[in-house]
Order: sequence, then structure tokens, then C-alpha cells
Amino acid sequence: GDKIIKSVSSNFEFFRFTFICLLHMINPNSYNPAMRMVLIKQIYFTSVGIIPLFITMAILFGSIIIGVVILLATEYSLQDKIGSIIISFVVDEFSPFFTALLISLRSGAAVNTEIAVMNVNKELNTLRKYKIDLIDYLFLPRIISGIVSVTALSILFAIIMLSSGYIFTLFYMNMDLHTYKYLLINAIGVKDIVTLLVKGVAFGFVIMLIPIYSGLKTQNSYTAIPISVLNGMVKLFIAIFFIEVASLLIQSL
Repeated sequence: GDKIIKSVSSNFEFFRFTFICLLHMINPNSYNPAMRMVLIKQIYFTSVGIIPLFITMAILFGSIIIGVVILLATEYSLQDKIGSIIISFVVDEFSPFFTALLISLRSGAAVNTEIAVMNVNKELNTLRKYKIDLIDYLFLPRIISGIVSVTALSILFAIIMLSSGYIFTLFYMNMDLHTYKYLLINAIGVKDIVTLLVKGVAFGFVIMLIPIYSGLKTQNSYTAIPISVLNGMVKLFIAIFFIEVASLLIQSL
């Protein structure tokens, strides 16, 4: 009974924190000059700094994975479905999911550690004494940067992946660029674009929200910081997989 009560209380606190952050997101007063400055730095750290590695991985994955998809489609006589299969796999599933995992490992853990260290060092209490809103100054810029970064990088990843996939179709199927482009344009629809955007926003939101909350719950000890980061990352990956499964179930309806 005690475990159930603690679990319910913990979940209630998390959803309450989530609701408060959402309220601040839609409040124009939250976007003061100090917040905007932190937001720009966070977007640069989260997305711009990772672009070279990101482009390289997108090209590698694009040529290899799309090649495998085409080979399987050809083997099972699904040549007429190649366009829709590539779009569904790359745009709807792989691009947002892979981007979310990469940003989680790079930025999610960093944000969790940052907030946990500030909590242990009493820096958060100092900010509160100076009447600085922690949500506006610390949390909101990171959450918005997560949403913007994951969504933008997911779109970039999908574009690069689809473009690099042409390399395989050129050498294996001897398909010209016009045919390949026509194949993809006919296959992509509004649903695919909406799915990519919605998943990018959802992934970006939880990638920053969960590490921030985990850092806030760190006990007043330096030895508790690694535990906080570990617990936060485990919960984050569970949330990412939950969003992915929920997306698949919704699309199957």
C-alpha cells in the first residue's frame, strides 16, 4: 500500500510539473529577454553543434537502410510499393525515432546532470531567493529547444536520408533521379508530414522535461547525481518507446 501511495503521489507531482510548464509555454510574459538569450544558446548547443555528425549518420543510414528496404521489396515483388514503404519507414518512423535517441544521449543526460548539480549545490535555492522564476529562466528554454531541435533535425534527417537513398537506387536499380523523385512525391502525403511533426514535438518535449524533473528530485548528495541521471535516462527511454508504440497504434486505426 505504501509503494502504491508513493507511486501515485510521484506521478501526480510529475503531471503537475508538466502542466505548470505547459502553462508557462503559452504565457507571453515567460518570453522575456533573459529567457530568449538562454533559449538561443540552448538551441545552438542542442542542434547546431551536432549537425556535422548528424549529416554523416543520415547519409550512411540513408544509403544502407533504404537499400535494404528496396532489396526486401524487390524480393517480395513489391516494386510498386517501394515509394510508400520508403516514406512510411523513413518519414513516419525512423527519422523522428533515431533523432530522439541521439538527442537524448547527447542533451538529455547533460541537462539532467546540469539540473542535478545545481540542485545539490543549492544554486536553485539561490535563484529562488533572488525571485528568479526557475521555469522561465532554466526549464522553459531547454524544453522549447528540445522541441525545436528534435523537430528540425528529424526533418533534416528525413531529407538527407531520402536523398542519399538515391545512390543505392541508381547503382542497384539503374533508376534516374526524376523517377526516384516522382516515386517519393507520389508516396508522401499530409499524414506523413503531420506524423513527423507531431512525433518531433512529443519527443522533444519529453527529452527535456523528464531529465529536468529527474534533476530536481536529486537528493542533497553528489553521490546521488549519477543515480538521478541513470533513473532519468531510463524513464526517458521508456517514454520515447511509449510514444513510438502509441504512434504505431494510432496509425493502424
